[in-house]
Amino acid sequence: METLPDLIELGPEEEGRRVWSAALAARISAPTDLVDLCSAVDLGLRAVEILVVHRLQSAKDQFPATIAAQLETPHPEVDTQRDAINVPSTLTFTDVLDLLSADELECVSPGMHRGWEDRRFSCRRSRTTARETIGITLDSADRENLLILSSYRNRLTRYPPPIRIEPHRILDAFDTLVPVVEKLLTG
Repeated sequence: METLPDLIELGPEEEGRRVWSAALAARISAPTDLVDLCSAVDLGLRAVEILVVHRLQSAKDQFPATIAAQLETPHPEVDTQRDAINVPSTLTFTDVLDLLSADELECVSPGMHRGWEDRRFSCRRSRTTARETIGITLDSADRENLLILSSYRNRLTRYPPPIRIEPHRILDAFDTLVPVVEKLLTG
């Protein structure tokens, strides 16, 4: 067995692909293994976050300042004090869902749209920029399925138990995630 090299540099596209591959591997045994079910959700949504932030880099300056700041990428070096203490301000999966949603859908991440602009105008303008840059628009059914994944991820990884898990809901919703990630990887 080979050991890892002394230094590994991961770029966003490479990391997105690596994380997505791990999510798909976990998805295979997710129907029979709770750990893999939870891993598939967490890794799948993380892959989307990484890939969307990467894909939106070219349009960063077209977004309102509050969103553009969340698209900033850090220096690749890890600083123990800075990186252990500060949670980076970056787009969350809910922010991503909001940006990729069809214009007529209600804003699901209103805190992302703040500042001097009217929230509805900012939301619509940001969605247009994201759609023109990435080429993905989520309808209400797809967004609802992805919100199911987001809600389970939050409950599984960010809150202590108890939790009541419905694996079939997660697995059905995961099927909506697959074409989104494929488009992010090929688009």
